[in-house]
Amino acid sequence: MYLDSEYNHLAIYLRISPEKKNENEETLKNHREILIDYAKSLNCTYDIFGEVISGGKSDLEERKELQRLLNSIEKYDAILCFELSRLSRNGLISQTVKQYCMDYDKSILTPYHEYDLANNENDRLMYDLGSLISSHEHGVIGKRSKMNKIQMSKAGLHVSGNVPFGFRRNYKTKRLEIKDDEARVVRYIFDLHLKGLGSYKIRDILNKEGYKSAKNNYFELPTIKRIIKNPVYKGTIVFNDRKRKKKNGRFIYEVVDKIVVEKAHPWIIPPEKWEMANNEQEEREKKAALVREKPAVKTGITMLKDLIYCGVCNRKMAFQKDNKNSVGYTIKRCEYLLDNGNKCRNCGIKLEFVEQEVHEEIQSYKEKLNEALEKLQLNNVSNIKEQLELKLSMIEKQLEDIQLQHDRLIDLAIQGIFTPEKIREKKQEILITEQHLYIEKNKIIGDLVKPSLENVSEKLTGIIDTIENLKTMNTEELNETLKIFINKIYYTRIIPIDLLKKSTRNKERKYYPFQIEIEYKQ
Repeated sequence: MYLDSEYNHLAIYLRISPEKKNENEETLKNHREILIDYAKSLNCTYDIFGEVISGGKSDLEERKELQRLLNSIEKYDAILCFELSRLSRNGLISQTVKQYCMDYDKSILTPYHEYDLANNENDRLMYDLGSLISSHEHGVIGKRSKMNKIQMSKAGLHVSGNVPFGFRRNYKTKRLEIKDDEARVVRYIFDLHLKGLGSYKIRDILNKEGYKSAKNNYFELPTIKRIIKNPVYKGTIVFNDRKRKKKNGRFIYEVVDKIVVEKAHPWIIPPEKWEMANNEQEEREKKAALVREKPAVKTGITMLKDLIYCGVCNRKMAFQKDNKNSVGYTIKRCEYLLDNGNKCRNCGIKLEFVEQEVHEEIQSYKEKLNEALEKLQLNNVSNIKEQLELKLSMIEKQLEDIQLQHDRLIDLAIQGIFTPEKIREKKQEILITEQHLYIEKNKIIGDLVKPSLENVSEKLTGIIDTIENLKTMNTEELNETLKIFINKIYYTRIIPIDLLKKSTRNKERKYYPFQIEIEYKQ
């Protein structure tokens, strides 16, 4: 294939869907070899970005490797992929990639075609058509797959998700069969639960006695809860027909239909025993709801709801109402397991102590913002100036490339390679691109003379004013406002083991210090 441009360093992007992952791994290997061979045939160096994810995902944040590629796109001359559908089968993501390539003047290559998106209108049209077809194919494939799953579910077959612990899937009959060694653990979990033990205690017993999960890991709390609640263990298949939609700014899956097939496969737990265990679980949850932090009228919302994370294991920490105080809350001790199977030792504390520390930290943060604002107002803009100068040099290089394209077009016209109509079309494309670059160049030159800092200043001023108004807000408003500029608050309080042996009323233990680290949003 003849290429219009020369390339030295490529970003190779590879993607397979998680469905039928094992079958697709061979495809991924073939794609990798084909693209590497193609890059070598162009005498190019390359970096590889690969991931296992559905091409229909519409959130770029979920496409970690693609996001990483786009964030470093300036390092490469082009993106090389097997075909456009490997980049995405979602129109929004496809257009995002296109815009990056246009903004940074980068091409997209496949072994069969070169898409010069920044400079060629025809290539942009071909890219859009290819992306549209890929998006349509994804919708058709998804609908066909869902209908197939619904029909298989109605027949009592296992069709989606991982095989539940305690079972194996017969790939001929597509039905679940009991896996004896794991099934014994499941029965043990239900027996312990019906004896009155909670999920935390069951988890600790299993790990202490050396039992392992399906992936040969320590048992975690969510695993225990899922096993107890999963109707698969009483022989029932449940398939939720879900619809993905956006609500309150985030995507959710709404169940539009539920298919339930009883006696679909042999049960591990007798149905009456499973019902008894889950009725018991519901009663416990109702009692626990009285002390858990919930966004409900009975318990209210705390200032730091959904913001406190463990400084040791990075998991979200839970709150509960203080048993000795009908108004206050305490941060519960972190109950998650570390990688070595030991419990996280991060201890809890009264929430009011942490709230007070957060208030002080935020005031300190406000002072730093004021200092930053003062520097901006004094035109201390050396970093911004460097960025503008870098952009200017890139545009000047692009303008030099435009001149080379123009000269090359004249040579092609003289040699009679292009028709007069094609020459006029190419010349028009070059002129439009050149005009756009000159507009950008003049804007940057103007900014270098008098940098525009209004947006940065407005943002800093807005956060400072918000912090000033925190003291006038109620708890719910305060919590929502903090989430605007705070991402997470890491809390750490590791009390020495010897001190933990003392009474909870011991002053040294009671007032043992803690640390917080606030992660602010950029």
